[in-house]
Amino acid sequence: MQPKKRVLIVDNNERALCAVQEALEDAGFDTRTTWSGYEALEWLQSNAFDVLVVDDYLPDLHAGDFLNRVACLAMQPRIIVMQACAPTAHSVRHYAALGASAVVRKHDAAAICKGVESCGAHEPLMKTRVN
Repeated sequence: MQPKKRVLIVDNNERALCAVQEALEDAGFDTRTTWSGYEALEWLQSNAFDVLVVDDYLPDLHAGDFLNRVACLAMQPRIIVMQACAPTAHSVRHYAALGASAVVRKHDAAAICKGVESCGAHEPLMKTRVN
């Protein structure tokens, strides 16, 4: 049996955080949650996650700064950015340049699950940063 993908979900909206967690766990993923960008970075430094699902607004850390810090970690998960509104071509390009694999609407649990399922379908999920 293949191990479950480990997913870290970061969102400061508790209702959205719980909804995403429930949808991903129902789809068979192992999840952890936090509302804090700084706490997420601590988790990512000490735990192996396959996928990071992060809201584009974090109260304690600018999303661009957060993603730049994730890019410096030794083990880098695939990244899915959630937005409150439908993603635009500009936001997709912006977050792709920062390392995101996908940008999805925050309240679309099906799209989030599909994004997590498709992350790394044909390659190892976590990549090791080469200095």
